[in-house]
Amino acid sequence: MRYTYKGKDYPKDLNIKHQEVFTTLSKDPLDITRREFDHLFDIPTEEFCADEEQLILWELGKQWGKSAEQLESDTTVNHFIIRNTLITLLTSYSFSSFDVVLEVLRQSEDIIRFNLPDYNGFTYILPILSIVFEYEPKQLEQFLLEEGLTDYSKRIVADLLARMGCDTETKTEANNKKVHDELSGIFSRVLDVYISDYPTGNICDKYVVSHVVKAIVNSGLEELSEQLKTVYSKDMVDKKICGELDTNLSVMKDLGCADLNYIETGIYPLMFLPTYLIWDNADNPDFGEQ
Repeated sequence: MRYTYKGKDYPKDLNIKHQEVFTTLSKDPLDITRREFDHLFDIPTEEFCADEEQLILWELGKQWGKSAEQLESDTTVNHFIIRNTLITLLTSYSFSSFDVVLEVLRQSEDIIRFNLPDYNGFTYILPILSIVFEYEPKQLEQFLLEEGLTDYSKRIVADLLARMGCDTETKTEANNKKVHDELSGIFSRVLDVYISDYPTGNICDKYVVSHVVKAIVNSGLEELSEQLKTVYSKDMVDKKICGELDTNLSVMKDLGCADLNYIETGIYPLMFLPTYLIWDNADNPDFGEQ
């Protein structure tokens, strides 16, 4: 699976209505005052959202095509803007924001990691992706089936979907069933396409399939057992990532969902608390990366 995404016509100039959106969200979070942060939410929501979307796309345009080494030495790029804006979008998003959010994940792995470092499985795009799942789950399914993207970005989406399936304690039984059925449908359709695509590798490789399998097991989707048997029989997985088939079938049957970290969606803890306080890395070790 090769990264072949061509990008978009990203804005070369930052045209926003409220300059304070850039001024505040371009700062290190440690340097943002509570007064500055709160002021952003006094801006009319539609105008704030439009400025946030423009800010993300403008920053992506500056970073487009650059390697990790180039990004680290380039004084014109800013690794706080996308992280901070993905947090503030949690309270000001519109449906048009979802494609902008996914545009971040359409970038190269170097650009994704530059803006969104991985903290033991947590990246700052997970909270807003949980909103995308709530309102437009089809967009995440389509992302997993999109050609030319990085396997790393698809891993992030697969992991997010698993966490949606495991967040059962705070939801009603009816909601849990709705989420379960939604995930079952998404992963069933995705696996069908992956099985057809493999080993051509236009939309998946062993790494991607393995993380999708891991997400299915974590979500306790026992009804997909036959499809899992197929991908294992076709040698489409790396067992160091997703484990042995027999173990996974047993786990789904006997244990159901894994005990995975809750995704914080509160803007104040996300913006101002140290990562270890919002993500304790307490995922069930039986389902952890091997």
